[in-house]
Amino acid sequence: MADNTLVLGLAAGYHYGDVRPFAVSLECSGFSGQCVLFASPTTRDVERIEAHGVRVMRFERSESLADLPYNALRYHLYRDFLRSATCRYSRILLADVRDVVFQSDPMGYPWADGLNVTLEDRHGTIGACPYMTRWLCGHLGEDAWRAIGDRHISCSGTTVGDHEAVLDYLDRMIDLMNGFVPGRNMAGFDQGVHNHLLHNDLLPRVSVHDNSGPILTLATRRAEPVCDERGDVLGDGGRPAVIVHQYDRVPHLFSRIRARFS
Repeated sequence: MADNTLVLGLAAGYHYGDVRPFAVSLECSGFSGQCVLFASPTTRDVERIEAHGVRVMRFERSESLADLPYNALRYHLYRDFLRSATCRYSRILLADVRDVVFQSDPMGYPWADGLNVTLEDRHGTIGACPYMTRWLCGHLGEDAWRAIGDRHISCSGTTVGDHEAVLDYLDRMIDLMNGFVPGRNMAGFDQGVHNHLLHNDLLPRVSVHDNSGPILTLATRRAEPVCDERGDVLGDGGRPAVIVHQYDRVPHLFSRIRARFS
């Protein structure tokens, strides 16, 4: 039986060196599903990326979405792709690309049915984060920010679910992103919308993971991560993380991972 799992990502303005750790680590992980990367017209070295088993799909912005940052535009691309798919995927990973690597098969983990989302380090809160404050206040308003200010931040860059759950998530994200008004430093506002949905219980059938689980998210983590003898990065639970996200925020780890997956 064919593997009907899927990894979706966006490469906007990247070159092969930016995408290589993602593509090589996924290729080496044992993943046997399909990986699709949407590529902007400014993304280079497409043939080299495709050599790792990645399907690259070029896209052009429609006029109606011309003002959306790429971080938000990707949800429209993903939804259109899934709506037109000829099969129903059993598991789908929506993943950032430039700062993500795989240490084992992302579909080998026993994800819960429905949607799976990930928390960043638990020492930080939405209300204390200047980025989350800007994104939530700038798009949904100060009341929306205050309502969830004491909650921990969930990262929108790694989300897993079954076909129906992911489509429902994309619909909800896009509905709330409508009406976006471009502003300074608002490119990541999709994360504000993602957290609004999660923390206001607007996502049905959702499971929440933290840094002790399958995904290690490093941007706000205070302590540097530990590696085992193989060089795998350990999560807070002491086991190798399936996915390491935001490794570029840790300089020595960035160099190590880039060398490992060169």
